[in-house]
Amino acid sequence: MQWETETMQVAYRLYYLIGRDSDLFHREKDATDRALAGNSLAAAGPEHLTVITGTHTGAIRLTVEKRSDEPGPPPAQWETAADVSLYSTSGRLWLSEWAGKLVDSAGNLAHTGSGWYRVRVQARGRDRGAAHGTVQSWVEEHLLSIWPARPDPDKVHRVTDTFGLHYYDPQRPNDSPVYPADALPWAIKRDNAGIRAWAEQLGYDAPGQDRIVAAIHAASLGKPSTGAPPE
Repeated sequence: MQWETETMQVAYRLYYLIGRDSDLFHREKDATDRALAGNSLAAAGPEHLTVITGTHTGAIRLTVEKRSDEPGPPPAQWETAADVSLYSTSGRLWLSEWAGKLVDSAGNLAHTGSGWYRVRVQARGRDRGAAHGTVQSWVEEHLLSIWPARPDPDKVHRVTDTFGLHYYDPQRPNDSPVYPADALPWAIKRDNAGIRAWAEQLGYDAPGQDRIVAAIHAASLGKPSTGAPPE
């Protein structure tokens, strides 16, 4: 299924995918810093994806596609393309503008429920967007593809725009997936009671707290071993 618009609003060079549990995990500055220090285009964590545009403020053209499997290699017309892994605890994932306005017409992008997804972000025209700064009509285009897949490190297919090359260092190791437990504050990583208490403060009822704890446990079952003792 594809959805597209020529009026996706971005600000401060940002837009997002946001899940129902994003308040538990999302740290805008952290994700933005990781994207700029990594593939120059996108960074993901539990319940969110942050995307970097060249356009500072205004509209971009955006196509979103929900898939059952990985797409083929990015066509040459896409100047920059990268894949990242994202875990959905809620099974709900929406497109969002910078100010938090959800774009409901794009639908729920966690289309197979809670679990791991892979997102490919492809962009062209970021240099034109950066040159204009603020635009009324789009000069930059993005394509987001999302499909269920096991977690893997970021994969950078290419970075060829000048905007991206200002940030991207091909010698830097690709970012690893961010697991839900690792995205929680240090003080509550170690016990379910802390997770439940924080969820309650954010307005989750008991079933919601149970769901979050179960999702964090399920995601962590597939986490690669680091050789460190369990937390």
